[in-house]
Amino acid sequence: MAQILLIDSDRTNCQLLEQALALYDHDILVTQRTNEGLNLAATAPPDVILLDIDADGLNSWQTIKTLKESSTTWLIPVIAMADSTVKGPLLIQAGFDTYERKPVSAKFILKKIDVLLDKVSTLKTGTIGHPPSVLGPPEPAQTSTSQATVVYVDDNPAASEAMAEIIQGAGYSYANITDSLRALPQLVDYNPKLIFLELVLPIANGYELCAQLRRISIFRNTPIIIVTNNDRMADRIRAKIVGASGFLIKPIRAQPVLKVLIKHLLPNTTVDF
Repeated sequence: MAQILLIDSDRTNCQLLEQALALYDHDILVTQRTNEGLNLAATAPPDVILLDIDADGLNSWQTIKTLKESSTTWLIPVIAMADSTVKGPLLIQAGFDTYERKPVSAKFILKKIDVLLDKVSTLKTGTIGHPPSVLGPPEPAQTSTSQATVVYVDDNPAASEAMAEIIQGAGYSYANITDSLRALPQLVDYNPKLIFLELVLPIANGYELCAQLRRISIFRNTPIIIVTNNDRMADRIRAKIVGASGFLIKPIRAQPVLKVLIKHLLPNTTVDF
């Protein structure tokens, strides 16, 4: 029995696959959106992922890229479900382990799941001649530890450099995530004690990322600070609604950042600035 994550916006196809998988006693997680699928893959890692490349949400090419570049999810086999207009070699090159043409055949999907489960089992036991660590994705950049204490999600190099100087100067390990599309799985990898989120980001803004993080069990109580140029009441209310722990107003300066560190990492310390 395996746990299968099905990411598909086609309800008819979902029902067909759910019934077939249930007959083989597989546990099934179903979502219609790729964004939610990434959350599930990172927090409740399935044994196999079935991904309809036309599913709603983040496009499938970015989704498979994110899955295969995260040390949390890179080993999970992903089967693409695509129509004949998408070339098979393109799907394999993008990172999918295999693919099935739509309308999908439950019989063939089940056979491919069995093959992929055997392949993963071989990888995990190291019988292919290389330790699994050699086969994994590259370590996330810009950190000296796999579990950074503080992470800043921002694609501005100058802002990250300023934040790094303050946080590392205070004695904490630090990492910067520049790609908002990869933020969730990378944050799971780092498992930080404090997260700074830039409000203005491509694709997903700080509010959206904060809301997604709060749905992940390991981040429900993690301090999350929204970093922004705006200090309007409406912004603070929205930040509170999505679960943010506070605001940091730019430009990034030592005193406000240190106050955040003391408040959330050293709560019993009193320091006068």
